[in-house]
Parts: sequence; C-alpha cells; structure tokens
Amino acid sequence: MFGGSFIFFFLMIRRPPRSTLDRSSAASDVYKRQVSTQSTWGFTEQGMKADFSFRGVLCPKTESNVACWGAEVAKGDLKRMYFKLPALQEDEVRIKVLYAGLCHSDCFKLDEEWGKNVIWPVVPGHEIVAEIEKVGAHVKKFKPGDQVAVGVFRDCCGDCEACKVGDDQLCSGCQYKLTYDPHLGGYSTHMQLKDSFVFHLPKSIPQSKAAPILCAGATVFSPLKRWCKPGARCGVVGIGGLGHMAIQFASKMGMKVVALSTSSTKEKEAFELGAKEFVCTKNEEEMKRICTKDKLDLVLNTAFIPDVTNYMYTLKAGGVFIQTALPEVTKPIIFNNLDLVANQKVFTGSAVGSRLEVEQCLDFCDKFGVCPIVENYKWADFPKAYARLHSGQARYRCVVDVASTWDNLQSLLTILLSKSSKELECSHQGSTNEVELGFSTSLHFISQYFHQNAQRSITCLLYTS
Repeated sequence: MFGGSFIFFFLMIRRPPRSTLDRSSAASDVYKRQVSTQSTWGFTEQGMKADFSFRGVLCPKTESNVACWGAEVAKGDLKRMYFKLPALQEDEVRIKVLYAGLCHSDCFKLDEEWGKNVIWPVVPGHEIVAEIEKVGAHVKKFKPGDQVAVGVFRDCCGDCEACKVGDDQLCSGCQYKLTYDPHLGGYSTHMQLKDSFVFHLPKSIPQSKAAPILCAGATVFSPLKRWCKPGARCGVVGIGGLGHMAIQFASKMGMKVVALSTSSTKEKEAFELGAKEFVCTKNEEEMKRICTKDKLDLVLNTAFIPDVTNYMYTLKAGGVFIQTALPEVTKPIIFNNLDLVANQKVFTGSAVGSRLEVEQCLDFCDKFGVCPIVENYKWADFPKAYARLHSGQARYRCVVDVASTWDNLQSLLTILLSKSSKELECSHQGSTNEVELGFSTSLHFISQYFHQNAQRSITCLLYTS
C-alpha cells in the first residue's frame, strides 16, 4: 500500500521544472486561452466579455487561493481551474468545501439545454457540505469550524413581492441569486457567500451523504409538505436522485406512497425506501388499474417526461400533479387539457424551496433519519463522477469528497516542511505498527530528497495536486 504511495510521490518530485509544467497543465491552458489579457473577464452569450471579478479572478495556481473543476465551453470536459477569491465582505463567510454533490441540472447548465445565457467558464455545484473557515465582521450566526451546508441559492433582493412573503427562492429582484454562474459553485475547495444563505448541518446527518439534501431533498420536500394530506395516496414518478428522496419524505409524512417506474428492477428498493405499492409503468394492466380503480390524490413527477397525459389520468378529481423535473426548454410538457379542466385537477411546479423550507428539510432529515443514497468519489475523480451523472447511471447521487482527498498532499507538504530530516528519521525509527511504519518510511525517504532539492520539489508537488 505505502510502497505505491512512495513511488507516486517520488515520481512527482522528479517532475520537470515549472516551464514544462505550464505547458502540460490544463489549468494553465485555460488561463492562457481565456484570460491572456484580463483575468477578471467572463464570457456571456454571443461571446461578449464582461467583468465578473466579484466571483474571483481566474489565475495560475501559484497566485490562487481556491482550486476548482469547471468547464470552458458548452458540452466541454471538466478541467482544473484556479481562482483568487476577492476580499471577504462584512456579511459573508468563507467556507472550506468538505463534500460536493453533483446534480443533473449541472449537466443541463453545462450543455446549455436550458438556454445559452451561461457565463463561461462555469464552476458548477449547489449541493455543498462545508466548514466555516472565516467570517465577515458582521456575521454572528457562524464561527470558524462550524459544520454547514449550502444549496441552490446564494442571494435574494429582500424587497420584491416573493421575498416579502418568504418565497425568496422566487425572488425577481436579484440578478445573480443562484449559487453558481457566474459565481464559483461547489466543485471547488473554497467558496464565499452571504451568511444568510448558509445553513447549520445537523450532526446526525452523515457529511459524506448530506449534500444532495440541499437540492434533491429540498426540491421534493417543499411541495410534499405544501400539499401533504396524511393518509393520502401519493404517487412518486421516477426512482432516481429526486424520487428516492421523495418516497422517504412522503412515507414519513404519513402518506401511502405508490412508486411508479419504467424499471421493474426498482421494486424491491422502492419498498425498502417506504413505498406501499409499486407500479411498473410499462405494464399496461397495472397502469389501467391505477388510472381507473386505485387512483391517486397526489402525484410528484421527478422524471424527464415530455408527455405526462397517462400520469395525469392516475389522479382523482381534484387531485394535484406536481412537476419537479426540468426537461430541456425545447420540450414542452403535454397533457390532456380536457381532463385537467373537467376534473378540476391542479398542475403545479415547484422551485426547490425557500430558506425556511430548506431548514425544515434538514430538520426533518435529522428527526426521521431520511438520508440520500450516494456514490462517493475522490477530488481527482470529479470528471469520472460527472460522466457517471451525465450518463444517468448514478445510484442515486454522486458526491465528491473534496477536503480529505484534495488536502492529502497539502497536509504531507506541511509535515515535510515543518520537520527536519533528522526529526522524520526519528519518527521513522519509532513507528509502532505496520501502517505507521509504512507511512513514516515514505516520509523518511521523501524527506531526504526534499531537503536536498527543496525548492524544485515544492514547486513540482504544488503543480501536481
């Protein structure tokens, strides 16, 4: 195990000088191509330049204080980027990202399927578990070291009609209310935002799984809470990132959940999540039954389905159909208008949730043990996690362990630079078990090379992290 680690680090410190690294570094390429004249520029629709220095300045790694994964162009690959964050404002906090959740809306944004009003480069991410690193002068709610969470929104005007009634997620008076674009999102090591859009994370919720609650969780919790009737028959369409959370919430709210999926392989898991019935929508007899005899009071659609006519037929007269999935802007939703009007059905959408609803969602998860099912990835595997998400194969959300996997090399550097070669040799000789011995052995031999070639080694290691 540690022999491999030693070889890995040894190869790194043998890397060529910085001039060569500049030519091979993806981050340096991004820097040179996009900001060769002005590193504060971003690119808007029609390729127009605008000054977005308030989000941070794209720069070489040696001048940065945040590392990111982002895209330069629509449908482009994720690449390593580096920014220098601006000075912290009085009402802001600087957070160290611990875990970043990946949402399918990130794919829609980077593929420009919701329109071409994207400011490039984009660093996505709005499902974030973090630690407070620094607070502004006026921040009283948080202190350094607090475990927190951040969701889809970072700002609101506070003065529009929606804000005044507590629906800040529907704010119409704030230009950049979303967590990312143009700001830096959660595919980063650090972020800055107003403390009023940061939430305390309950200790009972595992940090490695919590991030999706901030988007997928809140997106289905809010409308379910709004329309909930204990004992009602609630249909959940789609058992994926949103659907698997919706089944848990609806069942814990006291509703009888009917899970609807095109895949019969999801049946067992649907029951484990809390469903009372399962309907494979490809089974015509099952669909006929639920559209005629065993109708539903409420349907929550989490799937990208352009034609929802048959799902609307599953509703009782006066029933409510909630649309949470967001298909491409070129694919309008289709249903039978006569059925809607004649049976006084309600068709409604829901946009994530207000800050109060997000807090209620976190509290609900804390109280009832609701938790996302996730796949965890390391920082270096961000592109792999994104590709998994984009393919629709994730079960059911992808979460990247940002801090521990990104900080690994930084921590090693700190140890090496704080100890002399002699101290590390003593540590090596005093190791008491195989794991400790393996680690200290790697440190011992690497340190010898470090102290002989310190400046070049440090530079090379920084550029490989």
